[in-house]
Amino acid sequence: MKLQSLPCYCATVRQVARAVTVLYEEVLADSDLHATQYTALQVLDSVPNLTTTELADAIGIDQTTATRTLALIRKSGLAIDTVGADRRQRRWALTAKGQTQLRKLRPAWEAAQQAFEKRLGRAEAVALKRAAYSAAGRLAAS
Repeated sequence: MKLQSLPCYCATVRQVARAVTVLYEEVLADSDLHATQYTALQVLDSVPNLTTTELADAIGIDQTTATRTLALIRKSGLAIDTVGADRRQRRWALTAKGQTQLRKLRPAWEAAQQAFEKRLGRAEAVALKRAAYSAAGRLAAS
């Protein structure tokens, strides 16, 4: 059966999310990382020492998912956590191994970006990203 146009926004956005995730997971297949983990590495690289909550907010995921994602990254030796101002708070930073992994995977990630743009067309890909970011911000603020 071919892909169907679904009756609600939620289901349609999830269709797109699944299709995009498959594209990016393919480029990460040999790395033992998932797309969400790579994204967390990117964020930690650009803004080190974020708390788990700050990382969750930046990516737009819930606290539990952020905690699980960061635990897997720590287990792989790609990031470390330190106790923050409160004993329950954790601050995260990439390890040297995490920085190396991020650099190593960047060309594959860029190839996925280019494949996405090629399939949609650059203008449509940029418009979709802009619209999705805007929608995520408005819906999260509600």
